[in-house]
Amino acid sequence: MGDQEITSLIIDNGSGMCKAGFGGEEAPRAVFPSLVGRPRHHGVMVGMGQKDTYVGDEAQSKR
Repeated sequence: MGDQEITSLIIDNGSGMCKAGFGGEEAPRAVFPSLVGRPRHHGVMVGMGQKDTYVGDEAQSKR
């Protein structure tokens, strides 16, 4: 096993934003809205690219 360095993964699932990164770093590597959404009406046409759920910035853009 040798000289392997173990780094902690830090996840802050806040009420407004989710942040993720590695312990010891200055800032999170990923920051996105804590938002999950579902379409009100499912598309009638198959293959239109509509998803069951949207997360983060993608969900925010659908509001």
